[in-house]
Parts: sequence; C-alpha cells; structure tokens
Amino acid sequence: MADELDRAISDTLTGIRTATSEHAVELGRRLVDLLDRRNALAATRTADIGALAKGIDHAVHSLDDSASSAELVRRACERVAELCSADQVVFSRLYGDRVIPVASFGADPHTTPALPAEFGLPAGSPEACALETNAVTAGAQVLAELRDALGANGFTVVPIVVDGTAAALVHVGTPLDGSRRHALGVFAEVLGGCFERVGLESRRDHQDALLRESAQRWGSDTEFDAVTARAFTELTPVDAEHDDAERRLLDPLTEREADVVRLILTGASNSTIAAELFITVDTVKSHVKRILRKLGATNRAELIAKYQSGTR
Repeated sequence: MADELDRAISDTLTGIRTATSEHAVELGRRLVDLLDRRNALAATRTADIGALAKGIDHAVHSLDDSASSAELVRRACERVAELCSADQVVFSRLYGDRVIPVASFGADPHTTPALPAEFGLPAGSPEACALETNAVTAGAQVLAELRDALGANGFTVVPIVVDGTAAALVHVGTPLDGSRRHALGVFAEVLGGCFERVGLESRRDHQDALLRESAQRWGSDTEFDAVTARAFTELTPVDAEHDDAERRLLDPLTEREADVVRLILTGASNSTIAAELFITVDTVKSHVKRILRKLGATNRAELIAKYQSGTR
C-alpha cells in the first residue's frame, strides 16, 4: 500500500510539471489527497509498531518466572498467539531431522487442536528454510500433519535457538506481515535465552543434590557421626562445584561437556539429559563419546566410579 502511494505521488508530481494550468490544479488536489493518505498510513503504522512493542514487552515479562521447560512452552504458546493475533499455535522440539510437536494452543479453550504426530522436514519446505536462514518464514501450503492444528490458510514458522543450536520450531496458524514477523523474531530470541536460563537452573539443582550426596558419603566413610555429616552438608555452599575432586574430573572438558557429566552422575538417561539441556539425543551421544575419551573411561559406569573414588 505504501509503495503504491509513493508511486502515485511521484507520477502526480511528474504530471504537474508538464500539465496545463487547469489540469495542474486538478493534479494539485490529487497530490494533497495522496499526501494525506500517506500521512494517515504512516500514523497507523506508528501506532501499530507502538502496540507491538508493548505486546513484546508483555510477552517477554510473562516468561520471567517460568520454573520449568514445560511451563515455559505453555506460556510461550499463549504469548505467541496473543502477539501475532493468531488462533492456533504449535510448539515442536527438534530431534535430528524429526519434528516432534509437544504443545498446541487454540484461542478457544474448548477447541484446542489435538497435538499433531511427529513428522520429517521436506526439503525446500518453509520449515527447512526457517532453519537454514534462522529467520521467521511464511508458507501457503500447510503440511498435512499440521493441517488439523493450523488450518489450511497459510502459516508462519520461527526457529527457537538454544545455546547456538536450533532446538524447536513454533508454528503460527496465520501468515504474518512484516512488522509482526519482526515481533515474532524478537520474541523467539528472548525465548531461546529463557530456555537456556531454565536449563541452567535445573542443572544447578541437580549439581547441588549431587554435592550433598557426596558430602553424606564422605561423612559415612569417616568417624564422624550422622549429625556431623548433616552439618557438613548444610554448610556446603551451592557453588561447591569448585571442590578439588570434581574440578580434577571436569578440568579437561568444555563447559557443555561438564554439564552433561553432572547429569550423568545423577543417573540421567540420554533422553533426560537432552530434555534438561534442550539439545537433541544425538548431540548428547556425541558429547558422551568425547567425554569418555577425554576422561579415559570406557563407559558410564567407569566414569561414575572414577568420580566416586575421587570424592572419597
């Protein structure tokens, strides 16, 4: 619309230069009308941008106190629907080349769409394009697996990047214009950061529990009684990750590999680690292989044994 008005204004100005006096007056009136319409359109755009900015601010603040990934996903679906004025939203995790829907949202709580089945990404699809470009992408042809949840009138999809890797996709059941696409992209960036925060807090909780268990084992292996062991546990600070034994074990590892080790020490499976760190199971397996090689262990059991022997 703005481009059409700009072209019409340019053509009118060109016409005025060569028009007769009588025709120039008519073109002048037309020019005033076109300028008024362009100003009104600019004012509307400014108001829309202001409303979107407030919407983004509200959406971001609603994520602040999410205590778990599941709660974060639920709130994200609600806020995306609100921000994009959409009736349907589907949130999916990425596992390798598979897309696994984990949450859906409908504007009418009585008609929330059923969760679609997992599906692969067709080459050249808007979803594949969104992942390749790490950008909000619109499409006209909704994949068959998503049609019941999103309808068939077009959609928009945005990747959620967590710790530098695309970990999820959010589908919105409507094609978005430029300003709303931008708003969705900004929200997606913030959401990825929130998932990193929730994952970090979860890892710290696991680490704290592990350190407390280690302290209790230490107490039981000495002449100290249970009261002394409990006191030691209570006095151990949350940041006791710098304990000498653990530091020696984790020293050769990257920060992400250390996160994986801490979860392995709690007995977490590959799928649990993937969910906690918001990465794929294949990525977890790759981390585990490198960890075992760096620490000179042949399997998880030997890795855990090394840790336990080092903390005694």
